[in-house]
Amino acid sequence: MAYAARHALYFLRGLVLTVVRLFSLVACLALLVSCESGVITFPAPEPAAVRIVNVTQNVPITRVTMDSTIAVDAARGDASGYISVAAGRPIAFTIGNTEKVYRDNLKYTLGGSGRVILFVRGDSTSLVEFRREIQDTLMPSSSATGVIRFTHMAELVDKAYFLEVWIVGGPRLLPEEYEPGISSISFKDIQPGTYSFEVRESRTTNVLATLPNVLISAGKSYMLYTYDATPQTTDNVTLKIF
Repeated sequence: MAYAARHALYFLRGLVLTVVRLFSLVACLALLVSCESGVITFPAPEPAAVRIVNVTQNVPITRVTMDSTIAVDAARGDASGYISVAAGRPIAFTIGNTEKVYRDNLKYTLGGSGRVILFVRGDSTSLVEFRREIQDTLMPSSSATGVIRFTHMAELVDKAYFLEVWIVGGPRLLPEEYEPGISSISFKDIQPGTYSFEVRESRTTNVLATLPNVLISAGKSYMLYTYDATPQTTDNVTLKIF
């Protein structure tokens, strides 16, 4: 009789444990379902825009491939147009030309609706790389002025190591002086009109490069930049704008 009672007790205890475990499992499943229904899904960010500028010493056409499929070519001294690239996730960038890859280990995560300028600098026999990224701006169409910045990308320099940017026959355009690789801190408002710009050896009147008859429009952003006109020639600087 005692044996039968113990057996019944063990059976009842096992049944209770089974019921408790089943209840716990049901409760966990209910919690998971409720959590899943409360997940916040963030929308994918708007694509970014990237512009490539080729200021290398000796790569006639630089090809930058973004996200494995988007290829952008820029002739030496020139800038590409803006290219739409996915934002919010790491994007692989490859630098090369139609025959060779110079860099294939670069990654950027771009902000949604960002506008990024990447200067490609260097020599194919040693190192080709990006100067650090520069954030551009998109001006409201209702703006009454334009804005302008400057980046010094000439590298074979002596007198042109430190530069100042002036309006020809007018005032100094930007307050800073610039060494190679340096960009102006911020955009400067500029009234619409036609201007000629020049870069001077810092703290002198020695003009090293001139860019004549540039039309500046309201509601647009501009980047003036220098690069080496002739590799291996010191202080032979070209001034361009986009």
